[in-house]
Amino acid sequence: MKNWKKSVYSIYTTIELKNLESNTISGEVITYLEELRVKLAFRMSIMFLCTFSILSYTRYFESMESFSMMAVATIISATCLIIMKLNNRNYLLVFYIYSICGYIIVAFALMVYHSRIHLVDVMWLMTVVFLAFFTLGRKLGYLLLFLSITVIGLFIFLHLNNQILILKELTNYQKISLLIELIAAFSINFYLFYLFLELNRYSERKLIESFDQLKEQNARISIQNDEKTTLVREIHHRVKNNLQIVVSLLRMQSQEVDNPEFRILFQESINRIMAMSLIHQKLYQNNNLSQVKIGDYLDDLVREIISLSINDENVHYQIDVEVDRIGLKTLVPLGLLVNELVSNSLKHAFFEVQDARIEITMKKGKEGWLYLTYFDSGVWKMNSATTSSFGLILIETLVEQLEGTKTVEKESLGTSYSFYLKNLEEMDIFA
Repeated sequence: MKNWKKSVYSIYTTIELKNLESNTISGEVITYLEELRVKLAFRMSIMFLCTFSILSYTRYFESMESFSMMAVATIISATCLIIMKLNNRNYLLVFYIYSICGYIIVAFALMVYHSRIHLVDVMWLMTVVFLAFFTLGRKLGYLLLFLSITVIGLFIFLHLNNQILILKELTNYQKISLLIELIAAFSINFYLFYLFLELNRYSERKLIESFDQLKEQNARISIQNDEKTTLVREIHHRVKNNLQIVVSLLRMQSQEVDNPEFRILFQESINRIMAMSLIHQKLYQNNNLSQVKIGDYLDDLVREIISLSINDENVHYQIDVEVDRIGLKTLVPLGLLVNELVSNSLKHAFFEVQDARIEITMKKGKEGWLYLTYFDSGVWKMNSATTSSFGLILIETLVEQLEGTKTVEKESLGTSYSFYLKNLEEMDIFA
């Protein structure tokens, strides 16, 4: 049982190692994203500073409205670049400044400056939303997206018609300036989209590496599990063989004993060892190396005990169980308990009984408890007060080991034992 617990602990440790490796991979992606954001804050500050400085110069000869807006954007870009130079860990502050101040500037231009074309302002709003999504999270991104749609809707319904009436034809200089601004806005949006794809590719590559590592680990674990399963099965097989050797030695020794009572004692010891040997036989024959089908085990055990009985009674037995499997921790005392009950019945209950019958039933109780009922149709006649004293003491000991209770009812038609026993493996699970 200790080996079984060690195996469970080993599996638990393996799962924890997998979780640790998964967390490590997630940590690598987060580190990569943080480094990417730091680089983005530097590069965006330089790009914005160069773009808006050029646009401020071109708009100075066009209109004061456009110039003032570009000048403010240039000052903000220079401020953010200084912040990053002082401490690059302040990149979140830089992104907040760009997102919030950028939205305010563009929204103000849309709602106040009606003498300029606002074609590029929509692209600047897209830049603000993309930047917030990529660097500051979904909540702020969704908020700025909602506010951007709102301000665009207000501009269309409140000011668009009026702007169409007052707009004049653009000069070639104004067209060039507008083209420069469009190219700058488009390039910045494309760069943000490119970084987003790079991050996705990096994450996908890490996930593929993680999946390959897990496949390799699962293959190794599968091989180790097969080796351990074979080893445990071989151990059960050897234990069963060793117990069979002990049984053979006891049988050989019993042949040299002339006293019938001593032979009975030898046979009782053989039956007890056989009950434990049968458990190991069932374990190495089954796929499940920690649990045994209790119905099959009891059927084989009772049949074997009856076949080895020194009495000649023709005893019929019936076994009815609701429980499918029971673990080794509970099965050993339970098997010894049934062995003692059947052996005592064969020794003391079926003299001058025409319908010799044994009935064993097992039902599930609450939270893993077991109801075991044993009935024989015999009339007990004890030869002496000490004949079965050891067997009765052993029954009491086994019931205590299973933390259960026992009641006995003797009637003219037979004797019935009722046991309320704890399934120790189930209690380990509930604990």
